[in-house]
Amino acid sequence: MANKHAITDSRGQVHKRTSLGRVYTHCVVIHFKALPAEPEKGWVHPRSAYSRAERASNAALAEKNAASWRGKSHVDAVEIIPVGGAR
Repeated sequence: MANKHAITDSRGQVHKRTSLGRVYTHCVVIHFKALPAEPEKGWVHPRSAYSRAERASNAALAEKNAASWRGKSHVDAVEIIPVGGAR
């Protein structure tokens, strides 16, 4: 039986995922900054800002995952959202 997971982040974007045998308790949402084109580095097209969600089976794993993203220059914000008490 498939488990359907949908979470809404603080910016109103809905992140969906379906899993067969896994139950997630937390969702880590990573918001990436927009990047301009830098032809000297080989990036001819700019990248617009976007968000990505990663699921975790417990709070400790979610915090570990979020900590690995925090402080990176291309990351705007990182959120940890409990799935059961989703907004």
